[in-house]
Amino acid sequence: MAVEEEEDYMSAAVLNSCGDVKPGLFRSSKEAHQRLQHKRYLEGQKNKQKPTKVMEAEKREEGLSKSIDSNNKGFALLKKMGYKPGEGIGKSGEGRLEPVGIELKSNRGGLGQEAERRKREAQREKFLEQQHIKKMKMAQEMQSNYRSIKINEQRQRRAEKHLRESQRVCEHLDHTQGIEEPLVFYYWPADLRPGAEKDSNDEETTATEPEDEPEVADQLEELTDYLRSTHLYCIWCGYAFDDAEHLANECPGNTAEDHDSL
Repeated sequence: MAVEEEEDYMSAAVLNSCGDVKPGLFRSSKEAHQRLQHKRYLEGQKNKQKPTKVMEAEKREEGLSKSIDSNNKGFALLKKMGYKPGEGIGKSGEGRLEPVGIELKSNRGGLGQEAERRKREAQREKFLEQQHIKKMKMAQEMQSNYRSIKINEQRQRRAEKHLRESQRVCEHLDHTQGIEEPLVFYYWPADLRPGAEKDSNDEETTATEPEDEPEVADQLEELTDYLRSTHLYCIWCGYAFDDAEHLANECPGNTAEDHDSL
């Protein structure tokens, strides 16, 4: 029994010397390791260099921004051939003032592909611009044609109105002078021309008119001349003059536009 008690005593002493071995001790060690890893990561990010492409681009721009100095072999060769800084190359100095620019190829397209793409884009932009100009011209032409049509319609209606007025006046003046039929069939209104009759429904009918009847504007112009020469009457002034001299001196003209300007 003494031996067993001694062994128990030694085991208890060893366990007491180990201290607390609860799971919390393992967790504390893991957190310390994570903090160390994070610290190393931050230090690596701080000391991390720029990407190779970025560094190459910066060095390239830095090199291109500097002028060629006298230590350059090509520059020294040009000076031996008579070149002076600030002048163009060539015998008369009419050549380039700056070296040929560098254009780096950063994609995997074939040589000349970029130039061809820019050419197609320029052609497309030119085509779209031409189409836009064409549409604008068509719109302007349509607007101009529409305006012309409306103006012509107004002139036509106005001419028809003046013709009807002139026909009634002509018929009245002809009858006052004993003229029983118009000199030309369209000098009088259609319902007052000889041969015009009324049917059983009191609807007016007229005699058959020639198929080659002049345009309304031509009829009005001809009838206006007839009224002025035969009756000394101006449809635009609205009254008959005493004589031809009075008509020539007092009347502005034989068109509506002449009287509109007054």
